[in-house]
Amino acid sequence: MKYLSFLLLIILIGCKKTDKRTETTETNVNHVNAPTYKELLASINNKTKKEKKAYFFSFIHYDVPRYWSNTPWSFSGTSQEPRKGSIACGYFVTNTLSDYGFDINRTYLAQQASSVMIKKLCKDIQYFNKRQDLEKYIVSKDKNQVYIVGLDFHTGYITRENRDTYFIHSSYIQSKGVVKELTKNSQALNASKTYMIGTLNY
Repeated sequence: MKYLSFLLLIILIGCKKTDKRTETTETNVNHVNAPTYKELLASINNKTKKEKKAYFFSFIHYDVPRYWSNTPWSFSGTSQEPRKGSIACGYFVTNTLSDYGFDINRTYLAQQASSVMIKKLCKDIQYFNKRQDLEKYIVSKDKNQVYIVGLDFHTGYITRENRDTYFIHSSYIQSKGVVKELTKNSQALNASKTYMIGTLNY
C-alpha cells in the first residue's frame, strides 16, 4: 500500500512538471529551431491571401504572445521589434496588425481612443458593462475569432480557445508589458467599467 502511494506521488509530481514545461514553452522563442520575428513575418508575407486569412487567428493567439511577451509597457512606447524598447497598448495592436499586412495608418489609430480603432477595423461591434457578459458573448460566437476590445483607458486583443477567453495586451499595470492572460484573471479587464468589442477579420 505504501509502495502504491509512493508511486502515485511520483506520477503526480511528473504531471505537474510536464504542465509547467508546457506553459513556459508558449512564450519561449529562444530554442534553436525558432525563426526570428522577421523570418516569421517573411513567411507570412509569402502566403496567399486565403492562407493569410486562415492563419490570422494563429498569429494573434499564438505567435504574437510568443514573440512579444515581456516587452515592457510605457505610455509613449512605439516599438516595432519584440522585446526591444517599450510598447503602449494602442501601438501594440496597430503595430502587430501592420506587421501582418493590414493596410492601416498605425500611428494615427494607436493615438486615438480605442473606439476609433474598433469602428475603423472591426464589425459586429458590441457594448457591455460587465466582464462576465463580455465573456458570455465571446463564448456564444464561433471559435478561432479575434476581437479588439476597448476599455475605459486601455485596449488589446481578445481570443478564445475552446471555452477559455484570453486578453492579449500591453499591460500598464506595474508596467508589466505584453501578456496573454485569461480574461477572468486580468486586472486591467476587471478594473474597467465599460467594454466595447468588435470582431476583427483579415
